Amino acid sequence: MKGLIEVSKTIKHHLSLLGFLVILAGLAFFSLSKVQFSASLYELLPADLPEVRGMDWLNRYFSRDSQLMVTVSSPDSALSEKVARELAEKLRSSTELISNVHQDLSLDQIAREGGSLLAWLWFNADPEEVNVLAERLGEPNSEATVAEAMGMIEEGLFDEGTIVRSYDPLALSRLPESLRSMDASKADAMASPDGKFRLFYVEGNGVNFSDYRAADVWLDQIKALVQQWRSEEEVPESVSIGLTGTPAFMAEVGTEMERDMTLSVMATMALISLLFWVMHRQSQPLGWLIASLCLILILTLNLGGLFFGKLSVMSAGFAAILLGLAVDYGIVLYREAMTGVVSPAELRRKVGPAIAWAAVTTAAVFLSLNLSSLPGIAEMGNLVAIGIGIGATVMLWGFSKIAVQFAGQSVQKPALESQKGGPSVKWPGILAGLIPLLALGSVAIKEFPHLEAEFHPFRIRSSPSMRAWQEMQSSLRGRENSVPVVFAADDMEQLRATMDSLEARLIEAEQSGAIEHFILPRGILPAPENQRLNIESLRSVVAGNDRILREIDAAGFSEEGADLTRDVLHTWRKLIDAIDNGAPFAMPEGTFAEWTVGRLFYQGDGKFAALGSARPAKPGDRDWVVAVCNERSAVASLGSLGTALNERIRGDLKYVFLPMIGILALMLAVVFRSWRDWFLAMFCLMFSSCAMVILTLWTPLSWNSFNICGLPLLFGTGLDFGIHMIFALRRSDGDIELVKRGIAKALIFCGTSSAIGFGSLSFASAHGLSSLGQICAAGILINMVVAVWLLPRWYRLLHKKGGPDGPPLSVR
Repeated sequence: MKGLIEVSKTIKHHLSLLGFLVILAGLAFFSLSKVQFSASLYELLPADLPEVRGMDWLNRYFSRDSQLMVTVSSPDSALSEKVARELAEKLRSSTELISNVHQDLSLDQIAREGGSLLAWLWFNADPEEVNVLAERLGEPNSEATVAEAMGMIEEGLFDEGTIVRSYDPLALSRLPESLRSMDASKADAMASPDGKFRLFYVEGNGVNFSDYRAADVWLDQIKALVQQWRSEEEVPESVSIGLTGTPAFMAEVGTEMERDMTLSVMATMALISLLFWVMHRQSQPLGWLIASLCLILILTLNLGGLFFGKLSVMSAGFAAILLGLAVDYGIVLYREAMTGVVSPAELRRKVGPAIAWAAVTTAAVFLSLNLSSLPGIAEMGNLVAIGIGIGATVMLWGFSKIAVQFAGQSVQKPALESQKGGPSVKWPGILAGLIPLLALGSVAIKEFPHLEAEFHPFRIRSSPSMRAWQEMQSSLRGRENSVPVVFAADDMEQLRATMDSLEARLIEAEQSGAIEHFILPRGILPAPENQRLNIESLRSVVAGNDRILREIDAAGFSEEGADLTRDVLHTWRKLIDAIDNGAPFAMPEGTFAEWTVGRLFYQGDGKFAALGSARPAKPGDRDWVVAVCNERSAVASLGSLGTALNERIRGDLKYVFLPMIGILALMLAVVFRSWRDWFLAMFCLMFSSCAMVILTLWTPLSWNSFNICGLPLLFGTGLDFGIHMIFALRRSDGDIELVKRGIAKALIFCGTSSAIGFGSLSFASAHGLSSLGQICAAGILINMVVAVWLLPRWYRLLHKKGGPDGPPLSVR
């Protein structure tokens, strides 16, 4: 009966723990689901770089969150044109999802919709050229011009020029040289030269595109609509349809980062649980350990949301890192409790100082990432530092009670028998000199590890939208290797002056061979002075409106043949009225004209900006960027951004990380108050660094502008392990066998769990986060091996405990 009561209590206790764990796990994943990620690339980078400023301006002034780019490509140009036209019509009809569709216009569409833009371009043109136009449209020249157009049509030579004149009898579309030289079509083409690739733009409707989750739902609906249409119309498999642009990138990056965080947390929890079970074969303390980790994660996520609001995509990895580090403190407490500690207070007195100092030094290392040039890395460091403080507190004042309660029930393996002659200390001494020598030799044979020049840390692995973007860049003439050039000012006059000075610098760069070609939107920018001077010339043309239309009708042109002329004359009247009514400059009206001008010119919130492009001779070269950019002009150059980040990170290594090592050295002096222990801890860091040099020179692992920020993380974990081991050796008076049964096993667990936390990031979607996980997992394992197997032997050598012929110790 008594046995049944005990079994009943045990089952009830297990059920209570399971219920509590389920509640905490639910709260943890609810907190994860509430995390909002910012997918804006420029927010993760140094804001003072012209490349980053260019991306910021491009996003702020010209990238529309709701504008999706739809690409169509096939081996046949006629098929591509047909599919693009029919798909655009299908999407245009879905008014509940889409507000507008912008695509290349046919000649009849240009005649119907292009008159407003054409009139506005003439309104901005050089006054001398407008005077020539006004003369051509005046009596009797207009009648002769119309007759010339009809003569071309009657000759029956239906080339492109003749077809155009059938819609444009007065040759209004024959723009002056100053406007033709801009060649804006090359800067924003919607079809490849061979016609096999087509592009059109879709504007979303009724969706908050600043929310990546809402954007993802909308994008899924568009994909389903496209797939349904494709099946119904039996579109051949040879036709490829892609979706790219701001909403696609936001939805993809945000959802991928959310998935990465959730999966990494689940994988880390599962592997930590498996590791604990293998080592201790106990379910109840494992349940309480997982509950403690869930609590730490909940508190950190909520505090992070309170302090930082939206998290950047690079902060997605903090949860796995935090779990890998926070579990260390619980395992250290549990292993030390197994040595016979009878109360939580005694346990805290015994290992509390080591945990507190380890938490302080590790948090300090992560906080030092605020000095990094990458804001995304700094944010991740802050989150982990907050979590480390919470983790140490929860483990010391919460899990310590669990450790004391259950540690005595853990099954201990029998101690190894002592070896008569004691362990050999020769091989640790040999390794102490050999590994640094091998590192120096590797550097001499190869070279010192350097940063990858072409690494893009924020590129998403397996990205459909990025593939569609790259296909677009390579297919459209003028897009491949072209770099957006953005310039901004506080008023229109200043903007045009900025463009003039920018043009002079671009011409100089072109003459020096730094860039191959550039385009500035001179004809698209409003020209207030030209508009005022052109008013009188165009006023006289508008006055002859009825006469000009009668001449077109008398020559035999259809009603459609006069639409473009009618629209141009009507628009000129409205533009003149706008200036007469006091407007500083006139802007075109109409969906097509506003959209076309808005692609290259922006005004709003007291700011004016314009967009051009340049094609650098060497995309990775920064010399032309520095020469061309100033406080009012910038470039959104991903090619030179990698070079710029590498330059900045090298500066960080010199001015941030080296001083940080000095600070850590001082902290260690305060912690140990012994030159031997201080020297041993610093030597372990140097030894691990040499091992990492060898590893990155002779394996596929390499350093880049993102994972180089893992150096302080590796220093932090190395110090953490070293502090725990040296304090344990002090408590045991250098008894390596006693240390092996206690703290060594704890550090094996800690190192493995931390490596699991970082290693789970290897599968992250962002290349930078993935490379950070790989390099940190490798470094942590090296730190663990050094702390567990080498540091105790070096400690004995340095403190002259035993020796080769000293007291026998049960160490293998």
